Amino acid sequence: MTLKGKGMNLQVLAECCCYLFFGHLLFQMTWSGDYLNYVTPRMKPYLYGMVLLMLLWAAVEGRYLLTPQYKIRLARSCVLMIPILLISLRPGLPGGSSMIRDYASSKIASTPGTEEAAPLQAEGAGTEAGGYLKEDFQDSAVLAGDEERPWYALNGLDENTKTIVIADEDYYTWMYELGSFPEKYEGYTVEMKGFIYRSPEIKKEHDFALVRLSMWCCAADLAPMGLLVDNGGKQELQDDTWVVVKGSFGITEYGSDPILKAQSIEPAEKPEVEYVYPYF
Repeated sequence: MTLKGKGMNLQVLAECCCYLFFGHLLFQMTWSGDYLNYVTPRMKPYLYGMVLLMLLWAAVEGRYLLTPQYKIRLARSCVLMIPILLISLRPGLPGGSSMIRDYASSKIASTPGTEEAAPLQAEGAGTEAGGYLKEDFQDSAVLAGDEERPWYALNGLDENTKTIVIADEDYYTWMYELGSFPEKYEGYTVEMKGFIYRSPEIKKEHDFALVRLSMWCCAADLAPMGLLVDNGGKQELQDDTWVVVKGSFGITEYGSDPILKAQSIEPAEKPEVEYVYPYF
């Protein structure tokens, strides 16, 4: 029952405050870039759209702010408090392979298109033997067409000196390129940054994998993406340590998995944008 007259409608006030506060938190998280810890950049317009929706709801609801109500139902605002608490009390994100271990579906698969990888994937064993996520590349590989003239820029490539320097922003591009055409770059010197990742399968044959976490949709699908590294067991390195590896690019003796034979391994700072967002 709505009453006409003077006074403040506490229910409307509570709901408007919740709309505005949630919109503010969402805007702050999007503007600062913190949202990239949870969703991909393609979600940014939708997040700003949600902010505008919260403002619109607050404006529409605010029309009844001075219309007293016979029975106040503040419990309705509790529903709005749930997303507010989720954003306000965000837990700290675990880093490196500690994040990977939380997701059973994460795996490193063999080079796309290799026949050796198929039986391993079908049997559910040895799926971490190679250097990248097969599903990341198999659809795109068909689109590449002309191997000599890809549709994306190969920044950091020097064909005269046969060197490849992989910048943070070009990580996925080069993982796709090296995974699609590994023979083309055999013998090239590759320099790239990532963190140390080991699994039981990797430990059996190689020293470690140099990876970064890729996010297709949201934090729930984070998975390692990178290259195997062979440093001859010369250097003890802790898991999750960020390093820059410079080495000779090649293919493992089974002829299926790209690998870096390390020439130097140097400690590195974690990049400002830690995750890789695989889309062109």
